[in-house]
Amino acid sequence: MKDYSNLSKPDITRRTYTCDLARGSFEGMLSTGSQTFCLFIAIRYFNADETLKSLIAAAPFMGMFLSLILVHYAGGTGLRKASWGAIPSVLTGTFLLMAAWTTSAEWFALFVVIAYIGRSALLPFLTDIYGDNYPAHLRGHYFSRALILTVGISAAFGYAGSLLLEINIENFTWLLTLLAFCGFAKAVSIYLMPSKIMEENSHRNPFGNFKYIFQDRSFGYVLLTWFIMGFANLWTIPLRVDYVTSAEYGIEGSAIFVALIITIIPDTLRMLFIPFWARLFDRMNFVTLRIVLNLLFALGVSAFFLSKNPWIIGTGSALIGIAFAGGSIAWNLWVTKYAPPGKTAAYMSVHVSLTGIRGTIGPIIGYWAASQIGLLNVGLVSAAMMVIASLMLIPEIKHGQREPSG
Repeated sequence: MKDYSNLSKPDITRRTYTCDLARGSFEGMLSTGSQTFCLFIAIRYFNADETLKSLIAAAPFMGMFLSLILVHYAGGTGLRKASWGAIPSVLTGTFLLMAAWTTSAEWFALFVVIAYIGRSALLPFLTDIYGDNYPAHLRGHYFSRALILTVGISAAFGYAGSLLLEINIENFTWLLTLLAFCGFAKAVSIYLMPSKIMEENSHRNPFGNFKYIFQDRSFGYVLLTWFIMGFANLWTIPLRVDYVTSAEYGIEGSAIFVALIITIIPDTLRMLFIPFWARLFDRMNFVTLRIVLNLLFALGVSAFFLSKNPWIIGTGSALIGIAFAGGSIAWNLWVTKYAPPGKTAAYMSVHVSLTGIRGTIGPIIGYWAASQIGLLNVGLVSAAMMVIASLMLIPEIKHGQREPSG
């Protein structure tokens, strides 16, 4: 691996892009594991209780919260950003391999939780690398190509994996073993990216990056609206799996039906719409784009829980997939439009950490709310929160064309 300083800017962009395509491929399989298979296996094979299901659903978001601490202690170590991005993915592979061969519901949940904490803890390092290595006006373009691979492979793997579980649920052992090796391969892909050394921290407190919420008021206000919108979305994600899987709601879908609704339909629509949203991200007022995406999510979530009719559920799933196409790009790259030079990882760690907080408590509150007011009302409350977040963003539109970093 050549030293970063010896590469020309086009070479840096090209090598980053090539490595990111590989990373996106392996991430496609891993994302299916977290979205569908691990929770499905916990419900159908281990008969996991509500606590274990909530922990598994919250695992990626725990990693997001802990990423703030990881970024803090990574600063000043002298290691490259790509090295720090690879380490958590090695943990993902290791603990998925352990989960594949356990026979205990509790150990399965523990290993899966640690594995998917690692999968999301690396996100600020990746965004920082994109901010350094991709031209500001083409970040959406380059990132979207890897994202298309991620989503396309997720949809295909969702179908193939569901067939394997449909034949025999005990095949989850081989499925998770494959996912473990995807974790190791993803780590190699990230490690090979050209990257700079992690910058020194300007504070000693691992939560010190939260100061940017108050120092940069526009950044902080967008984070507030995003917290409302994100919570409304994230607390429904495990409920969607439960809704079409558990006998309690009268649908009790097969493994193929669950994969179709939860993964294949939304991921196929995501794949088709990613180039469209990528162009808009590079050219459009970011806040206006975020409002449009919020309203699409609101329509999709409310439709998903409207009835037990598979066509209506499928329509809701499709709308969620279209919204996620733009939401994935906006979520991963928006801080590059707000962060000053050298602060992308710090800004992203705050954004990711707040996502982790709402994603961790969301499933717990979601399961409780569903037991109190029913899934239909949870869906309607979520849609209302998304609309409120959109209305709150209207005064911020004038700041939606901030100069990107880099």
